[in-house]
Amino acid sequence: MQRINLNRLATVIGKGSEQMPELMGTTILARTMSVATKRGAGERAWQYHSRSDTHSKVACWTVLLDLLVECDIVRAHAAQGRLGFRINHVMVGPINKTLDLVVTVVPPGREPVARATFVDLVARYGIVLDDLEARRVAELPTLYEDLRDDVSEVAVALEAKACMTEHLKSLPRLHAEVLATGYLARMASPRCITVSYSLINAAETFVSPGGKGKVNQHTQPEDARRVVRMLATAIPLARSAQDIGYDVIGATVIECRNDGTPVLISKSAAAPTSSDHVQYERMLRSLCGEYRSRFR
Repeated sequence: MQRINLNRLATVIGKGSEQMPELMGTTILARTMSVATKRGAGERAWQYHSRSDTHSKVACWTVLLDLLVECDIVRAHAAQGRLGFRINHVMVGPINKTLDLVVTVVPPGREPVARATFVDLVARYGIVLDDLEARRVAELPTLYEDLRDDVSEVAVALEAKACMTEHLKSLPRLHAEVLATGYLARMASPRCITVSYSLINAAETFVSPGGKGKVNQHTQPEDARRVVRMLATAIPLARSAQDIGYDVIGATVIECRNDGTPVLISKSAAAPTSSDHVQYERMLRSLCGEYRSRFR
């Protein structure tokens, strides 16, 4: 495995015909988060830092990747030039709110100008792909980053959150922030599909960047499971486009010690199962279904 640059994306398409799972996002997310980078004012490199949005940007990119791969109608509309995207987009409403990811409807007849594409973000965000994944990414339709001043309609508004340590202490804040973001997104764009996506740490220890390298001890899987339960039971699901609440809620449970060891997708008892509506695969399929019903 290696970090693939944009030049290589064009050259690896012809190699081999290996098979791979349809959903790649969580694997790429864990692999990319495993690479420590310098964030903030300090000199130490971290895999996760609460004052950096690197993890959020990568999480959004991987969700959009899986949506393009998994959802035929989103992929078709992207190929037709009908969709754009933006990471860290300010939605204007009663209170302006920056959303981590929006998928936008492109006005008819607008020609793409010099702007970044979805593939360009591989290099910008340091996303780590293997050769097979790079081929799959290169084969996707070109999706252009929307400009701030010409976003006409938001089709999907996604807020990404992370709960990495001090889980019980973080629960009230996480709950309030998730609720508020969903409400503000709906007020700003009533027809948009609101999505809450969270990363939850199930590692037994975590090195805190804010605590000068203090090692926090967790009670796992109970700590992570309580966060998953809160997202599944205390965040309302909207029953129609007019309701307050989220249309789609999802979570990925990872194991991140933040000590340089690899970040893993957790297989612990805290991870949502296929019967939980917050499971990642179910989140993607629910999002695809909502998009089909509203924007086909």
